[in-house]
Amino acid sequence: MKNYSRIAFLFISLCIGITLITASCTNKCGSITCQNGGTCNNNKCVCPTGFSGNACQTGWNDAAIGTYDCKRSNCIPSISGATTWVSAVTRSSTNSGYTINISNYDNSNTTIVGTFDSLNRLTIAPVAGSYGIDARGNYNAGVISMQYTVSSSSGPQYSCSMTMTKR
Repeated sequence: MKNYSRIAFLFISLCIGITLITASCTNKCGSITCQNGGTCNNNKCVCPTGFSGNACQTGWNDAAIGTYDCKRSNCIPSISGATTWVSAVTRSSTNSGYTINISNYDNSNTTIVGTFDSLNRLTIAPVAGSYGIDARGNYNAGVISMQYTVSSSSGPQYSCSMTMTKR
């Protein structure tokens, strides 16, 4: 009877051990674990939209998050008012990888939504309503540079260049 108990104990222990090893291996991709919904293909993590890195650990916009000194220039037609101000770039809650919020955009106390792609190109699409922004730019080493047009329901109001330098 003792032999059967030992065999049963060893068999159960072996089954539990195999289950634990197998379960831990399903999340592994070679020597790393894919994060943020990444999947493993040939021992390499394939990242979902909005993430990069060998383990999909980095959101494309992570480097851009922060406080910026902003400067508007080359406006057509010329506009009056302050040409410098401070804005903050934060991660949008709508998704976790590539959408950002820019507060106090164009010194307007308005927060706009932009998206980054995997090449750090920024796109801001016009929003519905009387105040719309259409912008294209990029992020490089702490600086966001862009060309943008501000429109209202009556059409384009002005177009400018903007440089946002991270503090």
